[in-house]
Amino acid sequence: MAFNLAIDIGNSKTKFGLFQTKKLLQFKVLDNQALAASNQLFSDFYPEWVILSSVNRKAEQQLKLDQISNKLIELSHNSKLPFELSYHTPETLGKDRIAAVAAAQAEYPAQNALVIDAGTCVTYDFIDQTGRYYGGAISPGIQMRLKAMHQFTDQLPLLSWDGEPTNLTGQSSINSMLSGAVNGLRLEVDGFIEEYKSKHKNLKVLLTGGDAPLFEKDLKNGIFADPNLVLKGLNEILLYNCD
Repeated sequence: MAFNLAIDIGNSKTKFGLFQTKKLLQFKVLDNQALAASNQLFSDFYPEWVILSSVNRKAEQQLKLDQISNKLIELSHNSKLPFELSYHTPETLGKDRIAAVAAAQAEYPAQNALVIDAGTCVTYDFIDQTGRYYGGAISPGIQMRLKAMHQFTDQLPLLSWDGEPTNLTGQSSINSMLSGAVNGLRLEVDGFIEEYKSKHKNLKVLLTGGDAPLFEKDLKNGIFADPNLVLKGLNEILLYNCD
């Protein structure tokens, strides 16, 4: 039975997904400093194909991909994709955005879909029911917002958010900053969803990314959260290219 391996290399962490056709069998995350041991991650399985999405060349070199499989697809805007790309500057389009849209297309074919990836930045990506991807929006994530308030003022401290609920009305400067960053982003996400829903009927909303679980319960709109959306999208692109 053939197995496929999807690899998503970020700036600090790398995600691995082992697939049998469309089924995700195993999922692992490693700090990029630990990639030297990655060849032993799935010792009981030998992937026939590997698809790679990378934004970190140094980390990529540690993987020794030629020892994993000799059938490799490196994702780019020039790759054959299972949807139509109508982005005006495709060479600048993030590979994770491409993969997430591919997953949405596979999960909800012939339907309008909005993909929200809540990480360092928050990205919004829209694909319509005809399978045409137009683009979306990019916004600062929570930690970026908190860091900006510190860097561009003289008095505000540098904060980090621990994921705890944040009151709408902050009664100290620290709590006010947290409310602005956390509740501001929550309301932004909710607003984007409402705006897209007003323009596109039967919209499916998919949420992924490191901060996704922190917002899933608070958002009033019906959404589908999937932490492995990018890996699933990479696998969909791999299968599309292997047909």
